[in-house]
Amino acid sequence: MDTLDCSCRGPLLLHEANMVIDSLKRDIRRLTNDLVRKDTLISIYGSTLRAQAQSRIDMSFQAKFPEEPASTSQPACSTPQQSQPWTEVVARRQRGVLRKFSPPPFNLSNRYSVLADSNVADPAHAIPLPPQHRSAEQSRPTAPPPKPPAPRRVARERPRHPPSSTRPVAVLVGSSMVRHVTLPRSETWCLPGARVEDVQTRVPEVVEQHPTASTIVVHVGSNDIRLQQSEKLKSDFTSLIQTILATGKKCIVSGPIPSVCFSDMQFSRVRQLHAWLVGHCSRERVPFVDNFGSFWRRRSLFARDGRHLNRAGASLLASNLELALEAHHTPR
Repeated sequence: MDTLDCSCRGPLLLHEANMVIDSLKRDIRRLTNDLVRKDTLISIYGSTLRAQAQSRIDMSFQAKFPEEPASTSQPACSTPQQSQPWTEVVARRQRGVLRKFSPPPFNLSNRYSVLADSNVADPAHAIPLPPQHRSAEQSRPTAPPPKPPAPRRVARERPRHPPSSTRPVAVLVGSSMVRHVTLPRSETWCLPGARVEDVQTRVPEVVEQHPTASTIVVHVGSNDIRLQQSEKLKSDFTSLIQTILATGKKCIVSGPIPSVCFSDMQFSRVRQLHAWLVGHCSRERVPFVDNFGSFWRRRSLFARDGRHLNRAGASLLASNLELALEAHHTPR
């Protein structure tokens, strides 16, 4: 019985499904036609609105910038005159010989005589011009040659610590970075704002004032970084080391300190200078103190300006220099 019912209901269900499908197809066609009609209306309304907007823009432009009426020439007299009809004017060429146009004559002669080769070769035969014919440049007195710039003279800062009672065996010379650096049995020369060439000019004075010192320690170069002259800086360091060695003293080079306030370009130049000094001092057999790793990214070792050392930074720099002095058997 159940099988018979299923076989009877099968065609009925199929018929109902077909009806639903047909209804859906009709709805789809209706919706498609509605969409096409609406798209057509939108395109029509859009073109109409664009035309209206363009006309409004043209009207507003004409209202702001009206066209000026063509100017008509008024007669000289006040009596009104009737408009004359158009007439055709025909230009006829006159018979006969045409007149030739000639430009005005120009004087092309040279009012200066050509100089002979002998006069150019021998200026002694040149005839001096009278004062009224001399030019302003010839009569103007020649300015004296400019004087060469005076050499830089960096004053030494007064030591902040009392001088040692014994004769120093080493002298530390540098910029304001060594202001608070003190070494045992050593003298500190602080030259604020000094560059490498400034320290080189003070080497003879240091040797003269401290004849017992056998070693000169130099810490300089931070002020030269701002000039952005890498090749000149290398040449100045080479001359400084040669000047110290020529006096018979030992030389110790203290490496540059990477300040925390340096820009990326300045930090790159300090890093390049550090790498060059390591190789150059090794070739010249000059002791080199590596301060780069000790001060890199250590804000607590710098003063408020981020450029100079505070007491802790000066103490660390003094420790590095003291170890270098002991390693190279400097007499105590």
